[in-house]
Amino acid sequence: MKISILRPLLLTLVAVAGITGCSRSNKAPANGGSAAASVSAVSAAESPFVIRVGVDSHPFSFQFRVAKQAGLFDQYNINADISTFSYGIDTINAAILGETDSAEAMDFAVASRFSESNKLRVLAAITTANPDGSHLYVRNNDIRSPVDFVGKKIGVQKATANEYTWARFFEKHGVDKNKVNYVYLSSNAELMAAYQANEIDAFWVSADLEKAVNEIPASRNLGNLDLTGYLQRGFLLLDADIIARNPAGVERFLKALDDATTFIKEHPEETAQIAYDDLKLPVDAALKGILAQNYELRLSQEDLDQITSVANWSIDNGLIKNRYNIRDFVDLTPLRNALPERVTVTN
Repeated sequence: MKISILRPLLLTLVAVAGITGCSRSNKAPANGGSAAASVSAVSAAESPFVIRVGVDSHPFSFQFRVAKQAGLFDQYNINADISTFSYGIDTINAAILGETDSAEAMDFAVASRFSESNKLRVLAAITTANPDGSHLYVRNNDIRSPVDFVGKKIGVQKATANEYTWARFFEKHGVDKNKVNYVYLSSNAELMAAYQANEIDAFWVSADLEKAVNEIPASRNLGNLDLTGYLQRGFLLLDADIIARNPAGVERFLKALDDATTFIKEHPEETAQIAYDDLKLPVDAALKGILAQNYELRLSQEDLDQITSVANWSIDNGLIKNRYNIRDFVDLTPLRNALPERVTVTN
């Protein structure tokens, strides 16, 4: 398993190290859970679907962790080797390099990586952020409104949806982003350490980290994602060769993730315990992370339009370069075959 190197100063504070999510578990969903009841019978003689799954180290990855640790992959005869990375963009990079078969990432990261040589295909949207899933925290008394960010230092996770969130925030409030000092950091641990050391004045804080941030003197919450006019959506991507080689296995993979989505909604406490076992993420923080996401396996025209909107805005504002048609990088067939009612793409 790949484990991101986190800044030692705050490893215990943010508790995202010590990942053990690659271990295999035969634990079944809770008694009476609809996830267990909905699992389709898979012939014992059917060959296992072997897949290398790339996930991030945040609540965005919980569907995959539940499918693994609650035994749903087992019930669909799926042999999933899970590798954990810091952010969704890292899972895409790993899949492009051939280190994994699948990736999960937010719309900005997805939009930034498509090119003619990219064999990754969007299979489904798997989550949408809640506005309260992230809050803007500052510890500089001079920052009282968006215009006060001019000349200040902000913590930014480069090439992730976080960078796009900052850009949309400044655009909405008429602030020249070129007059703000971007401090690029590679993990939540680094952001927390920089914030505590007064190396940055502000950063966007996910729900699972708010308790720790509120313990830092002078921290103030300026508001939630409604300040940006943008709610990020998360997507599942898979290598086109894998889809062509084993379409039935891919369909079982989607069904297992759909059952995991149901499990999360019906058993948040058990999901939080799985997150603790996998990521050493405190249970209370994991529960907040679950509330910050709307988990759902689907693919709508609105989902694809959002990727296109993010891509076009990012190209016009110099964040990414390559213009393309998103439909060239979408495969509707697996989800249509597995869960036909979840596909509502019209164009």
